[in-house]
Amino acid sequence: MCTAALADLPDTLQEKVSVLDLEVNRSGPTFTIDTINQLRMIYPRDSFSIILGSDAAAKFDEWYRAEALKKIVDVVVVKRPGQGKSGFTEVEINAIDISATQVREAIGKRADLAPLLSPSVRTYIKENGLYGSK
Repeated sequence: MCTAALADLPDTLQEKVSVLDLEVNRSGPTFTIDTINQLRMIYPRDSFSIILGSDAAAKFDEWYRAEALKKIVDVVVVKRPGQGKSGFTEVEINAIDISATQVREAIGKRADLAPLLSPSVRTYIKENGLYGSK
């Protein structure tokens, strides 16, 4: 799905983004801390940040090994309008105010996804039957 989303971006942005399939190629449950540790082995000179929406940040302490994860990454929160402080570094961007939960609900109701998702991502979700989208 990330590759599909990247295809809808201008070429100048596509050149700055890499999509890796580390998590989908790992067997069993996959956790963010495992992915970060794997990335640290591949890119030992780099530092890493996790970018979250306000809704995900509010539940971050429930994540697997959250305290250990906070020690090895910078957590950056894209602040959603009307949300309180997250306790992490926050940024405000010019973006539409849509959460993943809203997208899943719209798919469940068979609502028009055009205002919510790019064309390639809509096609990917439908073709792969994600979120009950057949």
